[in-house]
Amino acid sequence: MTTSLDQALLYFVDLRLQVRGNPAARAIVDRCLTLLTAARTADTATMARLDAEVEVLRAELQARLGQPNALKVN
Repeated sequence: MTTSLDQALLYFVDLRLQVRGNPAARAIVDRCLTLLTAARTADTATMARLDAEVEVLRAELQARLGQPNALKVN
């Protein structure tokens, strides 16, 4: 059975292939992959640290790219 964490890992691996020619984008994807990989076996304290790192990444991306658009689900 595939978990949502496994699906996220697969998504970022695929995304990494798509952005392989863009070093800045690849660095962001690699950062996400590192966070997801660490989350697979994280204890409570580690998850708190990872949550904080995700918040830093979110703020950096928002500053760089602006406020995200609302997600549309079909």
